[in-house]
Amino acid sequence: MRRASLIAVSVVACSLVALTGGVAAAKTPAQACSTTSENVVGKLVKGTLTSSNVNSVQASFATCSHAKKVMRKTTSLRVEEPKSVAAFYCVPTVLATGPDVVKYVCTFKGADTAMFVKLVFKVKYNLD
Repeated sequence: MRRASLIAVSVVACSLVALTGGVAAAKTPAQACSTTSENVVGKLVKGTLTSSNVNSVQASFATCSHAKKVMRKTTSLRVEEPKSVAAFYCVPTVLATGPDVVKYVCTFKGADTAMFVKLVFKVKYNLD
C-alpha cells in the first residue's frame, strides 16, 4: 500500500509541475515597433508586437526586426484580403476608403509548439 501512495503522490506532483511550467511561459510584454513605407500617409508605420511561449528555434519571428519586414511587405502590397506575409498570416480590416484606412492583425503560430506571435498595426494609404 505504501508504494501505491508514493506513486500517486509522484503523479500528482509531476502533473502540477507540468501545469505550472505552461503558466510560467506566459505572454511577454508588448513591444512597440515602427518602420517606414512610401505607400502610407506620413511614411511612418507603428505596430504592437506581443508573443507567448517563444522557443529558441523560432524566436526570430518574435522580434521587431521581423515585424518591420512584415509591415513593410504588407504596406508595399497594399494587402486588403487575408494573406501570408513573411511567415505571418495577416487579416486586414478596411476601416475607410478614399483614402484607404486598414487595420492589420498578423499572427504567427508555431508548427509543433504553443508559440504565438501577434502583430497589430493600422495605416492610412496614399491616394497614389
